[in-house]
Amino acid sequence: MKFKNIFFGFLRTWLLVAIFYSGLLCAAGDMILILEGHPYVVSNPSPYFFRKDPNTGNLIKVYDAKNDFQLETYVLESEDDFESYDVEIKPVLLDWEEEEYSIEPEVKSAGRLSKKMIGDIEREFGNGIPKEIHVATYKGDIEALAYSDSAEMEVPEIDIIVANPNGMVTGQMTIPKGGGSSLMDYMIQRYRIRGVERIKLYSINDEYYLNRGWKRVPESGACGGGE
Repeated sequence: MKFKNIFFGFLRTWLLVAIFYSGLLCAAGDMILILEGHPYVVSNPSPYFFRKDPNTGNLIKVYDAKNDFQLETYVLESEDDFESYDVEIKPVLLDWEEEEYSIEPEVKSAGRLSKKMIGDIEREFGNGIPKEIHVATYKGDIEALAYSDSAEMEVPEIDIIVANPNGMVTGQMTIPKGGGSSLMDYMIQRYRIRGVERIKLYSINDEYYLNRGWKRVPESGACGGGE
C-alpha cells in the first residue's frame, strides 16, 4: 500500500458497534479506557476456528498455533493514502456491505457497519482530523477492520470495528475468528506506546467492555460487540 504504513505486529456519530465473532457487541453510551496499568491486553491472540466434536456434535474452538493475525495501521493523510484505501480496503468493505440484507442479525449488523465505514471515511477525509484504518489479516486475507482517530488526539475515539461477516454463520468452520479481538488489543497497545492516556468508544454493550476494564462516561448514551 501507499499509505504511511505503521506496522507493529502485534475503538460519535452512530457505533457504533464493534463486532467480533462470538457475538454482537452493541453498547448504550460513551465508554473510556484508561491505558495506564490496563491488564486486559493479550498480545496478538491466536486465530481460531470452530469444529464439531465428533462425540457430542457441539462446536468447539480449535486454535491455529502456527499462524497469527498480521496487524497494521494506515494513516489517512494524503491523496495517495486515499487512493490506496480505494484500491485495497474499499473493495473488502463493499463485499462485506452486501451482507446488510442477511436474515442473521450479527451478519446484517456487520454489513451495515461496513457500509457506514465507507461513508465515514469518504466524508471525513481531508477535514483536518487525523484518522487511521487498522487492519487484521490472516494468510493475506482481511478479517477485521477498524476506523479511528490517530494518537495525535488527546482522547482518540474508536469509531467502528467490524469483522468479516462471512465467517459468522456459514463460514464459521472455514474462516478464522478472533480478528476483532486481536485488532482491539493491537490498537490499545499501539495507543499506549504513543503516550495516549485514555481512549473512547460509543457502544451499546456495556457488559462486554466493563469486563475488560472500560468505564462508563456518566450521562452518555448506542452500538459495539465482542470476541
